[in-house]
Amino acid sequence: RAARSTADMAEEGKIQVLITSYASNQVQVTATRKVLEMFNQKGVAYEQVDGAVDPALRNAFWEKSGKRSYPQVFVNGEYLGDWDAVQELLDSETFDETFKPYIKQ
Repeated sequence: RAARSTADMAEEGKIQVLITSYASNQVQVTATRKVLEMFNQKGVAYEQVDGAVDPALRNAFWEKSGKRSYPQVFVNGEYLGDWDAVQELLDSETFDETFKPYIKQ
């Protein structure tokens, strides 16, 4: 597999979710599952980036967000937040508007 760069983070029209396939923190595992389930339920197109597989890219995401946790949601290379941020969008009924450009037709 070719190495990816931090430039991958800034692709227009792209949502990336930083996850880890190697987690023992149940809170982070549950939050990751909730984000992915919500995106799947709403038809949001996204890419999973596994921080356990690509530590260099994980570190680039962590540097950009200023956080060392999972999951992290990035929209067009910009840090949106974690599950709490997604939940806030749902609670304020702005989820669909925020992710409309990324919903699969």
